[in-house]
Amino acid sequence: MANANTEVSLDAMQTAIAAEIAAAFPAFKTVEFDRDDEDENLPCPACLMEFTEAEPAPADDAGTGQWPALARFEARVILNARKTAKAEVKKAAVALATWLYNRRFRGIFTDPCQVIACEPDEFSPHVDKFRVWRIEWVMPAMFGDSAWFDPEDDPATFPYPTPMYSCVPAIGPGHEGDYEAAIDTDARPL
Repeated sequence: MANANTEVSLDAMQTAIAAEIAAAFPAFKTVEFDRDDEDENLPCPACLMEFTEAEPAPADDAGTGQWPALARFEARVILNARKTAKAEVKKAAVALATWLYNRRFRGIFTDPCQVIACEPDEFSPHVDKFRVWRIEWVMPAMFGDSAWFDPEDDPATFPYPTPMYSCVPAIGPGHEGDYEAAIDTDARPL
């Protein structure tokens, strides 16, 4: 059964992204949104992220009353400067960009990520202490409440009708008993 609740919460989106990146890349000691980039005591390797923009996407309007937008994010992969860090940060950034490509996040109703940049980044005035690459991606999303979702409805108990069919001439009023279920209502879900 489809979930009619397509509302996207920015807090939930950021929480899901950070949790899944932390799980997929356990070597990152820090995976956070909106951390002060001037922190010189940053536990590295790190992945610092920001929600940078919500660009209107009117062509994606689904007729739900929600605002269609491209949610734009940036992640900075940060390593402490040392002899091999320049090569390692490139590899880590490309690995993250590859992992993000076409990714969806559990519980977040968006289209897949579209990676649009993976490049070196000037992180802070103390750039000599760190090696940094930036990954930028967008996710088409629908912000706000859907006109088609009533939070009062419990999908586990809401009585969705079973599609029925019959053949001419045994159709219409007076032939309700001639109709059969179009799907096997006793079948186990996949």
